[in-house]
Amino acid sequence: MADIRLPRLNATDEEYTLIEWLVGDGAPVEAGTAVALVETSKAAHELVTDDAGILWHRVSAPSTCRPGEVVATVGGDDRPSPAHQAADPDSITITEPARRLMAEHGVTEAAVRSIGKPVIARSDIEQLVAGQAPSATAERVSVSAAQRRVARTVSTSHREIPAAYTVVKVVADRLTRRLRDEAATIGYVGIPELVVKAIAARRAQFPLCFARAESDEAATVRPGAHVGVTIDVGKGLYLPVVADADARPLRDVAADLLRFRRAAARGKFTEADLAGANIALALHTEPDVVHAQPFIFPEHACAVSLASVQRELVLENDGSVTTSDYFHLGLAYDHRFVNGRSAVAFLRAVKADLEAG
Repeated sequence: MADIRLPRLNATDEEYTLIEWLVGDGAPVEAGTAVALVETSKAAHELVTDDAGILWHRVSAPSTCRPGEVVATVGGDDRPSPAHQAADPDSITITEPARRLMAEHGVTEAAVRSIGKPVIARSDIEQLVAGQAPSATAERVSVSAAQRRVARTVSTSHREIPAAYTVVKVVADRLTRRLRDEAATIGYVGIPELVVKAIAARRAQFPLCFARAESDEAATVRPGAHVGVTIDVGKGLYLPVVADADARPLRDVAADLLRFRRAAARGKFTEADLAGANIALALHTEPDVVHAQPFIFPEHACAVSLASVQRELVLENDGSVTTSDYFHLGLAYDHRFVNGRSAVAFLRAVKADLEAG
């Protein structure tokens, strides 16, 4: 028999949700068959078997699982024992921050059960302690497992990373002309593709912007600019990675982003697509978005934000009025490793590359 273990699908999450089985328990499968759908905070993934045989589920769906956990077995007709049983429908999950606050105030689990929620967060305990438990008649809105994982990542970021933020204005007039020229040569190219290349080009000059914190005193910098780009298509938030963007031509970067957009629409990314980013580019290019401050992923030191293109009136020296296009480019940075002067210098260098046309 061959075990199917849940692979590590990104560097951020320590647990994923096995949403559904795509192949029934006890059904025959061929090698290369997608057998389950797994959701992380960044994407939904198909879990594929490398072996042929009878598929035996070792966990129920939906289930919360950790990387490396055995979730299924492919083998003969003998059913293996389950790795863990389905959760008791009457059970509740209490987060560690909530448990610490319960211990601090002597709140019992019986009192917590009276709240009536399957997942108890610190905020629920705070309300309970304050005598403001949610009304039984109040409408409860459930939060998806993927959004809860996003919340944990954001909370970790805000708790552990002393972040600062700076934004610059980039005039896009020459950039627009360059896009037309590049499109005539290599096909569709947009501003995000050019921004990825401009960010990556500064890897050697600003290595700490591409660092990973090891402690408050030390960070590691791996070779290459591996730019993770946020893509949100309504089904989830993804962070696929343009690897070695500093060494590869614009044509390859554009091809990667096109492939990522198509994969996001289908909800199908490979593990390699989402691994290895050392800086993030958060796209907020929907119309009318003029400013957005990204959070810094716990494994990064910086996150760049790109807002949508805006048009403004410009008064020329001769008194005439023209129009000009611009957008805001921001940098959220870990202040332990990147100071304000370096952040501004980084943004100005990227701005100069973009405005050079």
